[in-house]
Amino acid sequence: MGYLKVLLYEKCLSIDDLTYLSKLLETNLPMHQCFDLLRNKRNQHAFNQISQRLKEGELIEQFISEFVPRKIRSYLIALLPNLSFSLALSLSLRFYEKEENSSNTLLSQIAYPCILFFVTISALYLFDLYGMDSMFDLLGSFASETGFYQDLRYLFRIAINIIYYAFLIGVLLYIYFRQPKRITYLYLLVSKHFPNSLFNIYCCEEFMSLFLICLEQGYKTKDALNILKNMKSKPLVSFLAFHLDDRLMQGASFKEAASGDYYDASLARYIKIGNFTNDFAGIISSYVNVSGIKIQRKMKEYALLIQMSTYFFIGAIIIFIYQLLFMPMQAIIMY
Repeated sequence: MGYLKVLLYEKCLSIDDLTYLSKLLETNLPMHQCFDLLRNKRNQHAFNQISQRLKEGELIEQFISEFVPRKIRSYLIALLPNLSFSLALSLSLRFYEKEENSSNTLLSQIAYPCILFFVTISALYLFDLYGMDSMFDLLGSFASETGFYQDLRYLFRIAINIIYYAFLIGVLLYIYFRQPKRITYLYLLVSKHFPNSLFNIYCCEEFMSLFLICLEQGYKTKDALNILKNMKSKPLVSFLAFHLDDRLMQGASFKEAASGDYYDASLARYIKIGNFTNDFAGIISSYVNVSGIKIQRKMKEYALLIQMSTYFFIGAIIIFIYQLLFMPMQAIIMY
């Protein structure tokens, strides 16, 4: 296992390696000198292979994706056909950083309630499967009437099964819609019927965040949209960039182009304000920040709802078991 880990480390450069490399390339140092400055025991095999292939006449844009982590690779593959390696790497790292920050923020808010809920439902399912029958057998020996509690048990069982099937359906839908065309079709349906949904706001916020990163890197609007259109690893970003660019090419203003059915309703208002100021990027940044706050608040609401549902199930089952345990005592007292 240790040998395999070494091989994996040697094959791919780390995110830190790529970050340092990007910073060094900005100083206009020759690439081989940047490699020499960054080479160590862990990454020397990768840098040696890259240097060897450069000496053999290959362009780094043709093979660098073989030596970078998967998340960076998806961005590089989309950017390298239109940008130099240095620019593509810098932009890829900015995109990756944004994605990681967004993912970590959402996971930190929703992961714990979801895990708690799933563990609670699983525990109740196992208790119903292996512990409940013995309790009802005990009650039966006291000739207690358990019909009402049997009905409650079946209601709990039905609720748990519904939750499990819903979870399974959710996983299957997630797998199904991972294909780019399907996730785009889903976005179209949601945008048409639920234009202000969390899904719609999240996708537009991600698109405008990447668009803003491009602007901050010095790209013009047209160039930024061309970059984002080619990001096949981000099908919804590519879709939104394509339709925005298409409307602009037809002569629509930026505000009109962003007023379509595919975009968050508040985006056009921010763009309208940006058109009358000298700080268009700053207004877009405000939109991204406000949308991020909206998403966080919605996620907190969903997390609270999941937590309350979990506590409800825990409280209900405790009361249910408490009543079952006291039924024999009540039968003895009455006897």
